[in-house]
Formats: sequence, C-alpha cells, structure tokens
Amino acid sequence: MRSRPDFGLSRETGSGYARSMIRRPVYVLPNLVTAGSLFAALCSIIMSAQGQFVTACYLILLSAILDALDGPVARWTRSSSAFGVQFDSLSDVVAFGVAPAFLMYGKLASINAVIDLPRWAPRMAIGVCALYTICGAIRLARYNLQADSEEKTHFTGMPIPAAAGTVVSTFLVIEQYFPTEETRLMHQALLVLMVVLSYLMVSTYPFPGLRAARRRLGRSFNGLVTMVFFICIVIAFKEHLPLTAFLLAYGYIVLAVLRVIRTKRELRRYSPGAELSFPGVVEDDDLNGEDREP
Repeated sequence: MRSRPDFGLSRETGSGYARSMIRRPVYVLPNLVTAGSLFAALCSIIMSAQGQFVTACYLILLSAILDALDGPVARWTRSSSAFGVQFDSLSDVVAFGVAPAFLMYGKLASINAVIDLPRWAPRMAIGVCALYTICGAIRLARYNLQADSEEKTHFTGMPIPAAAGTVVSTFLVIEQYFPTEETRLMHQALLVLMVVLSYLMVSTYPFPGLRAARRRLGRSFNGLVTMVFFICIVIAFKEHLPLTAFLLAYGYIVLAVLRVIRTKRELRRYSPGAELSFPGVVEDDDLNGEDREP
C-alpha cells in the first residue's frame, strides 16, 4: 500500500494547515466587496470619458454602497485584516478621489465646448480636479494614521466619501433641474466647489462621525423619531432624490462649519488669546517625524 506524501508536515501541522485553507475563503468576502467597489469606480471613469455622466454618477453611488458594506462584512465574518484596511483605502482613492474628479472635469469640458471661455479655463479645470484628487489622497492617509485612536466621535476634515457625495449630488441636481443651463457662472461655481471641497478634506475641522451618530440615534427615543422622520422625507420626495441628497450633503458641510464658528466664539469669550483646538484631533505638527501604524 502506497503511503501518502506528507511534504514535510506532521499530522498536527497538516491538519492546522488544512483548517487555515478552509478559513481562507472567508477572508476573500470583504476584499471581494472592496474589489466590487473599485470595479464600479473604474466603470464610472469609463462612463465619464464617454460622456455618460449620469451613469457615472450612479456608478459612484454604487461604489459608495459597496464601500459601506465591506466593513460590516469583515466584522460579520471575523475576517478583518491589515491588508483589507489598505486595500479599502486604495479603493477609496479611486472611487471617491479619481472618479468624481473625472466626472467634474467632463462636465467642465462640456461647458467649455459650448460657450466661449478664456484659454486658461481648460488648464484651470485640470488643475482643480487634480487638486481634489490629491487632497482626497492626503485625507485618506491622515485617516489611516488616526483611525484607531483619534476619529471615534468625529472625523478630522471632511471625509472623502462625503466630498464625493457632494460632487455627485450637485451634478445630478444640475442634470435634473438645469439640463441645458451651461453658462460661465456655472463653470466658475463648479471650480469653486472643487477648491472648497479640497480645502475641507485637508482641514482640521471636526465633521460629525457616523459611529457616534449611530450610537446616539440607536440608544434614544429621539433617535428613533429622527430615523422615522428621515425615512418619511425620503419616501415623500422620492421623485426628487437628487435634491434630497444635495440638501443632505450641503447640510452636512454647513453643520460642521457652524460647529467650528461656535467653538471659536466660545473660545474667544471664555479664553481670550487661546489657540483653537478640537478634542480628539491630532494636529499636523504632532504627526511630523512619526511613523505610526494604523
């Protein structure tokens, strides 16, 4: 009777290796969801290049949904890993940094083709869209440094998915309510929007975090009422979902800015001459010279 080759593995080692091989497909699930998010983002870039901007918008939204699912899938399957964190971060750069920039550049180029703009307008569009992508990548890199300890109750700077949602909702509102309105004013407004979003992503302004909001909403009766009210609003205005998303996106920005203004006023009132700082925020100077792992 021919004996089975053990390849240098004992029975105990071999059984442990087999168990690890059985568990390995579970780790594929969250990364497969992340890959789906990345695939949707790449399809969005292709659609933007072909001039199908509305389809590109919905592909970015699909990418955002998949990006929101990979974390729960990893926790559900108990398959969180450092590789998954890095893969998700790289996917976010493409989905929420590159794809919205391509979308906005396509819109700016289409306006430039219809109306007579200065010669510097196309170069300005390229520069602004590149600035958005670069600032988004910087925002993600800073988040990776602070994710485990600093950003539990709020985000330091505008999250890049929120910035991408602002770009997409703005574009969908324009396509639904102003489909033929391609003017110099719109071109300038979109340029300003990309610059503002770029600044907010790399700023140290505290933006409300979803974790803290979920805790507050899930543990109080007012939270239940708020959720029911939000669902009713979405159902009532289902024909105007782009406008609803537009208002939510800009409301999120206004909420963060108002919080900063209120903090500054309280600081000047109670501690004149003190520097403005936010709890849980790591200043840039604190990160210099340090190589901390997420």
